[in-house]
Amino acid sequence: MALKIEFGRRFTVQLHDILSFYDDRNGSDRYSRRLMSSLMEAIEIVAEMPLASSPSTRDDVRFIFVMGFTVIFRYTAQKITMLSIRSSRKRPLNIYKKK
Repeated sequence: MALKIEFGRRFTVQLHDILSFYDDRNGSDRYSRRLMSSLMEAIEIVAEMPLASSPSTRDDVRFIFVMGFTVIFRYTAQKITMLSIRSSRKRPLNIYKKK
């Protein structure tokens, strides 16, 4: 059974900024649509199997990689909360680095 999925404010703002950047830069929303499709597919998999992701320094926080982006989420027995999405090319987050 899939867990409920919630999107945190930070995640929503970051995703909007990423999609807007690529739409403006490319003059088309083709890449953004592809990114959203891949992202939603990955989130659906995580909702089914949250432990099929990379661990972090916190037991309840994990992350996945989607098309060059790191997606950080928190999970409980009832829901998954998407916390952040950022470019994997940026300096890694120390608090969430792999165990």
